[in-house]
Amino acid sequence: MTATSNRRAAMSNASQGRRGGEGREKRRGTGRTVRGRQTRAQLLESAKKIFERDGFLHARIADICDAAGVSHGSFYTYFVSKEEIFKEVADSVEVDLLTLGPAPDDADPIERIRTANEHYLAAYRANAKLMRVIQQVSTIDAEVRATRLQRQEAFARAIERRIRQLQEAEVADPEVDAVYAAQALGGMVASFADYLFNTDNAFGFDLATATDQLTRIWINAVGIRPGVAGRAAPAG
Repeated sequence: MTATSNRRAAMSNASQGRRGGEGREKRRGTGRTVRGRQTRAQLLESAKKIFERDGFLHARIADICDAAGVSHGSFYTYFVSKEEIFKEVADSVEVDLLTLGPAPDDADPIERIRTANEHYLAAYRANAKLMRVIQQVSTIDAEVRATRLQRQEAFARAIERRIRQLQEAEVADPEVDAVYAAQALGGMVASFADYLFNTDNAFGFDLATATDQLTRIWINAVGIRPGVAGRAAPAG
């Protein structure tokens, strides 16, 4: 059995669209009208709720349509399969998770790091159930896994650039390897978020303290010293 066949077998409950739909034109008229854009947005929002509730394999297109108040046949105007709408939902969640708005111009390096950690943890908390589903699907869907890895690598490179900026501004320890640090620190925050919101949290950690402690670990790891923490550094 080929890798493609294996993936389809693992996702036996995934809709392949209408019979013979693999060769047909995708998404007729998506977003061409205000009503169309609204319907598409409703389907995406409902899909997120259904995937959170039922997981990927047990989620049904019929349930997504019912939750959105859209006819089952209309679904295929916007998406060719359950797999496709899941990937779009997953993409939007992970982009939000890894995208940080601009910090104030006068924010010091520690404040910027704290803001980034706070954003990540808060966004993860808001999407924790879906993040668990995304992780599960990534183990059986090569495309979802590849997209996740690509996005995580881009995020790590952004962290790496920020560390280098701090080093060039003589705010961070120049002996720290920015590549190693970016992978380790990004992985630390992601793993801690998963523990905090997708387990029974046996230690009773809370969001505010977690933000403070992760920030402290972060600044210690890259060697930001108290005497230079307030020094101006390039925005990033």
